Amino acid sequence: MKDVMIIANPSSGKRKAEEYADDMEKIFLKHERKVDIKWTEKIEDVSRFSIQASEEAYQLLVIIGGDGTVSEAANGLSSQKYRPAMGIIPAGTVNNIAKGLNVPADPAETIAQMPRFKEKKADVGRVNDRIFLSSVSAGPVPETVWEVSEEQKGKFGQAAYFMEGIKSLRDEETYAMELTIDEKKVDIDLNLLLVGVNSSIAGIPNFFDEAEVDDGKLYLFGLKRSTIGQKLTVLQALLFSNKEFNDMQDVAFTVSFKRAVFTVKNKETFTTVDGDQGPAFPIIVEILPQHFTFLVPVDD
Repeated sequence: MKDVMIIANPSSGKRKAEEYADDMEKIFLKHERKVDIKWTEKIEDVSRFSIQASEEAYQLLVIIGGDGTVSEAANGLSSQKYRPAMGIIPAGTVNNIAKGLNVPADPAETIAQMPRFKEKKADVGRVNDRIFLSSVSAGPVPETVWEVSEEQKGKFGQAAYFMEGIKSLRDEETYAMELTIDEKKVDIDLNLLLVGVNSSIAGIPNFFDEAEVDDGKLYLFGLKRSTIGQKLTVLQALLFSNKEFNDMQDVAFTVSFKRAVFTVKNKETFTTVDGDQGPAFPIIVEILPQHFTFLVPVDD
């Protein structure tokens, strides 16, 4: 059994990934741990190195990157018989996956604390044959995630998503959907559908305020056909007042579930999965309880 593999995406963290990897290696060496660093040149390298970490039985796999990099690593590991514990150094634009695990947003703080982190089993979701660690969504706001360029992300950070998202709120397109949730079927018109694994979604820490990383549930948010004013009110309620949101069930709703089938009946459209383009509808979404082991702060 080998010790620690670090997978680093050189374009992450405003190109500071090399610095983060070197700092992490020095910290581990002080704790007498052996480290191998793997540099990615393309996204497929992440899953390839992750599979290598499994096959060579590394004790710990550390990912330096954003949600897309972490999600790719998880997809590489998911079908492996042995899955090493995973540590995340958040070096992306939004870092929802790390936030959902209460990993510090500051990479330097995470690097300093990681040797003292504890292991924690966590749920993940599966959409068709793809693993997701944060969310699956569909609607005009999620679609703007694909349209944010690497240049915009590097220049504006998380604000790049916010700017594109606000512009897309004007989109009144409605999805005629058939939702089969834990074997209960309903037809409904939605402007936005979002499924989350844990509480942190779209940079909002308590989007699903009841969600826990190991509760064996997925959480669905649905935004019904609504005006831009109603959409902004829902967003404000999610940001600041869950009580206010609970009073708006005629516009938006949340529900927990374990397995669901979602079909869009009036158009062909794709999902967004952990910030990247995902499969087209129809989709099957289900929970995989305590599927991975992550390193999290000891006070979590």
